[in-house]
Amino acid sequence: MTDQAALRTLKEGDVFNGFLLAQEVSFKTSAKGSEYLELKLSDASGDLKGFLWDLRAVEGDLDQVVPDAFLKVKGQISNYNGRTQIRLDKLRFAQDGEVGDLARFFPVSRRDAEEMARELDGLVAGVKDPWIRRLLEALFVDDPVRRAAFRRAPAAKSMHHVCLGGLIEHTLSVAGMAAKACAHYPDMNADLVLAGVLLHDLGKIEELTYQRSFGYSDAGNLLGHISMEAEWISRAAAAIPGFPEDLRLHLLHIVLSHHGKLEYGSPVLPKTPEALLVHYLDDLDGKLEAMFRGMREDAGEGAWTPFSRSMDRMIYKSRWPKVD
Repeated sequence: MTDQAALRTLKEGDVFNGFLLAQEVSFKTSAKGSEYLELKLSDASGDLKGFLWDLRAVEGDLDQVVPDAFLKVKGQISNYNGRTQIRLDKLRFAQDGEVGDLARFFPVSRRDAEEMARELDGLVAGVKDPWIRRLLEALFVDDPVRRAAFRRAPAAKSMHHVCLGGLIEHTLSVAGMAAKACAHYPDMNADLVLAGVLLHDLGKIEELTYQRSFGYSDAGNLLGHISMEAEWISRAAAAIPGFPEDLRLHLLHIVLSHHGKLEYGSPVLPKTPEALLVHYLDDLDGKLEAMFRGMREDAGEGAWTPFSRSMDRMIYKSRWPKVD
C-alpha cells in the first residue's frame, strides 16, 4: 500500500485517491428517482460520509461493496453543514492483500496495551477484600479469552473511547478517578467501588463487534452488555464456595444501575453510595473523552466544532492556557 493522506488531515477541495474501510453502506434513492450510494468510510484517524451519485462508476461487482469491505476510492473532499464528506468519482472492492498493514485502518488507544494490562493486574492484586479479589481474578485473570478481549475491545461504537483498547483505557481512567474519590469520601468501600468500575462495562467485549469496523453483535442487540455482565458475575460468584450473597447483590446493583437512569438502559437507579459514585465517574469520563476527541479531530479554523451528536452540542475549542 502506498502512503496516503489520513482522513483527519484532508480539507475542502483536496482530492483523495486510496484505500478506505467501509463501515456502513446504504443504497438510496434521490428525490429525482435515481439510485445513489451513501457510505461511512474510515481509516485509523477517523471517518467521513462518502457519496457516489452515479452507480455506473463502481468498478467490478457492486455486490462486493458491503460493510467491513476495503474499497479503493477516488473523490474530492467537500463540506456540508459543517461536516467533511467526500464526493466519490469512482470506487471498487479491494482485497486485503492490496491494502497492506490493516492496522492503519483501525483507531487504537494512545496508551500502550501491555502497560494497561499490567495496570489492570496491579489493581486486581491490590484489592484487600478476599471475596472481591477472587471474583475479579476469575473474571479478569483466569480466563485468557476474556482477558484478551477486554484488552482489545472498544468502549463504545460511537460515543467515547471508540478505538481498539478503548474499553480497558476507559476502565482504568475511571478507576483512577475512583481512587481519588474514595480517598476524599472515607465512608466509601474502595474495594467495592473498584470492583464496580472494573465490571461495569465488561459485557461490551461480547456486546460489540470489533474485528474490522465497530458495531453490535446479535447477542449485543438482543441482550445488551449490562445483562451479559450481570450473568457473568453471578456465574463467577456461584463458582466460588461460600461467596457472600449480600456482596453479590451489591456488585450486581452497581452494574445494573451504572447508566444512572431508567431511560438510559439501567433497570434500577443507583441506591448505594458506591453505585452512585461509579455512575457519575463513568459518565464523566465518557463525556470528557468525547469532548476532547471532538476538539482534536476538528481540523476547522473556527472556535467551535461542528455539532456533536454524542454530546448534543457544539464544543468551544478555544482554551485558556495552563500555567506550568
